[in-house]
Amino acid sequence: MLLKKYVNGDNCQPIDLVEARKSMAIANILNQLDRASVASWLFLIGSLMFVFDAILEISKGITVSAVLHFSASLIFTIGSVLFMPDPTQS
Repeated sequence: MLLKKYVNGDNCQPIDLVEARKSMAIANILNQLDRASVASWLFLIGSLMFVFDAILEISKGITVSAVLHFSASLIFTIGSVLFMPDPTQS
């Protein structure tokens, strides 16, 4: 155990290094999950924008290129949904 000394006085408080490392590790994991969640949402929004663009392209006229664009963007959207992190995962 270490002692933490306050700047404004001589009050000392014991610091448990194991608990401090655990709380830092938990904060790091939560930060990574938050970054993964934001990245997943951005991929999902982008893929939905591709689907919307493909729908607009098909509305102008059905071509092989338009159908490929629509199917690829739909598959990309499904993949983005499947890569969303599980919020119940600890």
